[in-house]
Amino acid sequence: MHRIKTATIFSKFSPDKRLIVLMLVVTVTIIIDSEIGYVADFIPEQVSSNTGILVFILIAVIFAITQYFILDYVKQLNRETRQRVPHLTRLHTGISVAQYLLAVVVAIVILQILFIQQYNIVSLYIVYAISYGLWIVTLAILARAFFSWYRFSKNAVVLIFALSMIAYVINGVAGLFEYSDMLGQQKSIITSVDVAYFPEFSIESVGSQIGVINNAASSAAYILTWIGTVKMLYPYIKKLGKIKFWTIMGVAMVYYLSIFPLFVLGYFTPSENVDAMTNILIFSLAGLLSGIIFGAAFYSVARTLRRGSDLRNHMIVAAYGFVLFYIAGSASASQAAYPPFGIISVSFIGLSCYLIYAGLYSSAVTVSQDTTLRLSIKKSITDQAKFLHGMGSAHMEQELQSTVMEIAKKHSDVLTEKTGVESSMTESDIKEYMAMVMEEIHKT
Repeated sequence: MHRIKTATIFSKFSPDKRLIVLMLVVTVTIIIDSEIGYVADFIPEQVSSNTGILVFILIAVIFAITQYFILDYVKQLNRETRQRVPHLTRLHTGISVAQYLLAVVVAIVILQILFIQQYNIVSLYIVYAISYGLWIVTLAILARAFFSWYRFSKNAVVLIFALSMIAYVINGVAGLFEYSDMLGQQKSIITSVDVAYFPEFSIESVGSQIGVINNAASSAAYILTWIGTVKMLYPYIKKLGKIKFWTIMGVAMVYYLSIFPLFVLGYFTPSENVDAMTNILIFSLAGLLSGIIFGAAFYSVARTLRRGSDLRNHMIVAAYGFVLFYIAGSASASQAAYPPFGIISVSFIGLSCYLIYAGLYSSAVTVSQDTTLRLSIKKSITDQAKFLHGMGSAHMEQELQSTVMEIAKKHSDVLTEKTGVESSMTESDIKEYMAMVMEEIHKT
């Protein structure tokens, strides 16, 4: 009854406001969870206190509730696309089952803490296996979809995003091995007297080598995503404004080129001094800022598009996907705190990857299709104009418009059939573009 009442109240909001509220709640929840996890070894008594346990339970409840609404939103958003692309239905079902299974694992951990004041480290292994497994599989499928579309479109943006997804997959595989290795150094049973422990690796160790691969893949993925985002959103730069666009994207790259070298040079390296916890918290914000920057780019462009359009909605979903992915992907539960702060953030990884899939693929393919469609329209008008011996009469222009409109519709249908994603160009958009091309031909 309570669940139905909550859903009814929540449904009173418009879809856009509903998603904003959802993502704000989720983002704040993940930040609190991950930040406490990062410094759990500095404040063990506060973390394991009744208040700490209550906060952990509250975060877990928010996780269970919000993921239901997010999955439902994406399901409704991609309803038509899923009808044309059957594997999307299977992917949605798989993601849903996995996320609910994660909720069950977290619930078991809470019950163990409440009744026997301990939990089994196996629970953390399961959470990492499911979450990072979703990361790897979802983005691998997305990379395959991009490569498939690139073979047809030969669009550079699609290729760049395909390569970035491959880098993210390698990042996910390396991360899974790295965190599994860290969990292997923890006790099998974590009790209330145990303090969170962050294992360290020697330079020659396997864990250290995996960490190098992880960082390299993460850097490649970040840079490729930046390049792909710039190229994909560039056609909308006039609507957004050049200064605003390049400010957002410039900050993204300047931030990346500064924060990580500073960390390598030791400016944010944890130590035994009183500033250690502050340094850790500062560096832990890297994931948050990265996600916000990429999210801001997509969200800012989306707001310039027609309200209710599929492209706008998918860009917004991609924006939130990147925000959650970078925050959740940088979180850690391998320190095995009591209770295990960080586990909720890790549990959001698979869901964030699904948001990226649902938003980024549709957005990138739509932009690519629009570009291809515009080129087709321009070529058709140029070719038809030759046979009509100029466009001096309204009758000839109407005939040309009718012919090109039919060609454009057929071309758009072919693209939609191949990708399952419709072009964002409406009939009025096509007519407006045709008028612009015809005016250019008149001038020449």
